[in-house]
Amino acid sequence: MAGPVDSPTIRDVAALAEVSAATVSNYFHHPERMSAATRERIRSAMETLNFSPNGAASSLRRGRNPVVGYISYELASARTPAITNAMSERLAAAGMQLLSAVDGGDPAREREFLDLFERQRVTGVVITPVTDIEPTLARLRARGMASVICAQRARSPEQTSVSIDHVTGGRLAAEHLLATGRRRLAFVTDTLELSQIADRFAGVTAAVREHPDATVEVVWSSARSVDAGEASARQLLQRPRRDLPDALLGVNDLVAMGLCGGLRGSLSIPGEIAVIGYDDIEFARLAAVPLTSIHTPQERLGEMAATLLLEEVAGGERRPGDAPRPQVELAPELVVRGSTVSAGEP
Repeated sequence: MAGPVDSPTIRDVAALAEVSAATVSNYFHHPERMSAATRERIRSAMETLNFSPNGAASSLRRGRNPVVGYISYELASARTPAITNAMSERLAAAGMQLLSAVDGGDPAREREFLDLFERQRVTGVVITPVTDIEPTLARLRARGMASVICAQRARSPEQTSVSIDHVTGGRLAAEHLLATGRRRLAFVTDTLELSQIADRFAGVTAAVREHPDATVEVVWSSARSVDAGEASARQLLQRPRRDLPDALLGVNDLVAMGLCGGLRGSLSIPGEIAVIGYDDIEFARLAAVPLTSIHTPQERLGEMAATLLLEEVAGGERRPGDAPRPQVELAPELVVRGSTVSAGEP
């Protein structure tokens, strides 16, 4: 076997182990998918080359700014701090720093931040896009800036991404409500334009279609906040009782908690109406009526985004015939609490 090389990359490990770079990536994320013999060859190659994923940063800092840019669209989101903190810790372990920007869902600001990060010659960028940003990321990649799309699945096999299976998340929420006997569902959101939210609603509608006696409507809120949820609840209460939904699916936990607050004193939860949230933030279980929610692994999302970016940079330039870039999708889980099921119910 060859001896250690300066600043070994994933490609070097792959060549020595006689596997693809994608297989080396799977060694870190999905070792159960490969044989023991393949794992041993990769492990041995890493040991011979003295390779570590954390070593990616040191090979990149030469002539570059050891900073990664992160563009999110929502500072007020309860999810953003968890993602940002996990990403920052993972990058810090590799000797790098995270610079965060918030575009507020404005496509112009999204482009401005990408331009700024390119001028600053950051090592790479992690972005939760509000537009079809992949052509721009491809151009930046050609100029040497690595990128990872976070919280959305990339469309192109050339774009690395990490996301959550929101279609399954929406389906889990609706199936739970339907299993408790609810038949008039309402999805409360401020938009269906964002792919993550559109995917959740697609999962809800798919579950509802399997029950001929069930329906789902969209109830619009002004924002994804507690106040907006309360306002939506007050609007719903203006309807005749016979026209009210018997279950509400908040686009996130903040909206769902606002719905609970706005309904309090008018309708019993979950007796007359069930409420379910999304994301399973810390406050969900501490609400006056503990909130049933779809747990999404935000910390894991941020950690994986940082890890994929480091691997992207360490992998070097792409060659014809290389395997598609990784597109990791994390699974959500249903967490049942008192806002959908009364004490003593299964």
